This record gives sequence, structure tokens and C-alpha cells, in this order.
Amino acid sequence: MCRRQLKIFTDLYDEIPYQVLVILGADVNYGGRVTDDKDVRLIKAILQRFVCDKVVDVDFKFSDSGLYKTIPSGSKEDYLNYIKTLPLNPKPEAFGLHENAEIITNQNETRTILELVLSIQPRTSSSGEKSREDVIGDIAKLVQSKVPALFDLDEISQKYPTDYNESMNTVLSQECLKYNRMLKIMNTQLVQIQQALVGAVVMDEALEAIGTSLFDN
Repeated sequence: MCRRQLKIFTDLYDEIPYQVLVILGADVNYGGRVTDDKDVRLIKAILQRFVCDKVVDVDFKFSDSGLYKTIPSGSKEDYLNYIKTLPLNPKPEAFGLHENAEIITNQNETRTILELVLSIQPRTSSSGEKSREDVIGDIAKLVQSKVPALFDLDEISQKYPTDYNESMNTVLSQECLKYNRMLKIMNTQLVQIQQALVGAVVMDEALEAIGTSLFDN
């Protein structure tokens, strides 16, 4: 769509309306499908860099290093030869990003590799005395034994009734209600993980994640 519009405007007008092309691309063609305002700003900033009157000047720099630039107009082979001189692994500047973006990318890739390595390691206890399942079962029983009983909401509401002059009473009731929900989930999942270890219930993805977290402390 933007390419066809670019051809239309360059054919119809003596002077290319760059601002109109930016608005059509950033606000209509692409921006109209984007809901996040930050993404809309990013699209507009990128188009303003590439769709401007200076882009037709020879050696116009698209990046700070000057590696990506406008070359003298020529044949298709001239442009292909220029593209072949560009690095195979482009720097963040090729995408309009700061060089620190490469640091974050490398950190994320390293983290992903380490997580994959850890996920394929043998799941046994380092002590050699207990298996992974035994360790998880013991920890689950220990945690379950320490989970407190549910709060008596009726008793709390009588002792700390909702009152206009005591706003904290309302907060207390709400927090106790949320804690009860959490304690119910903990009791249920701790029982299920122990049952799954012995094959009484299916070890689904959620229980597997709980077991891994318990094993890794």
C-alpha cells in the first residue's frame, strides 16, 4: 500500500509531499492498526527518518556510523553490490536502535541458553541419597504442615465491623478474604503435587512447575 502510494505521489506531483507520505504510513496504513501509543510514535519516528527530502542526497546517513547511507543512483547491480558490502550480522543501528540494545539481546539469549541447559540436566538430588521426587515430596509435606488455617471471616467481621470511622477494618476483611483464597490454593496444590509424585493424579504443566520450584528452593 505505501509503495503504491509513494509511486502515485511521485508521479503526480513535482515536489514529493513527504509529510503526507509519513502521515499515510504512520497514522493510516500501519498506525491505524496499532493500539499502543508508544508503538505509533516509533512507527512515525522510523518513517520520518527514511521518508524526508534529504533521503535523495548522496551519502545521506541513515545511522550514526554512516555505514547505511544513500548511494549515487545507478543500476540494480549497483545497489546489489552495495548491499553485499553491508555486514552479515547487522548492528542495532540498522534497526534504529541504540548499541546498548545488543547488550540486552545477548543477555536474553544467554539466559535462554542457560535455562535450556538446566532443563535437560538429570533431575536427581545432588546428595545422592534421595531422588528428586523424594525431595519434592518431603518439602511439600513440610510446607503443608506449616500452612496456617483459614481465617474465620465471620469472627473477624464481628470483632472488626465495617465502620465509616474505621476504614482499616474494611481493608482487614478484604486482606483476610484474599489470604483465604491463597491458602486454599496452596493446600490444594501441595496435596496434588504429592499425589502426582506417586501417580495418583496427572502431573500437568502447572504441577511440574510447582515441583521444580520446590526442588530449586
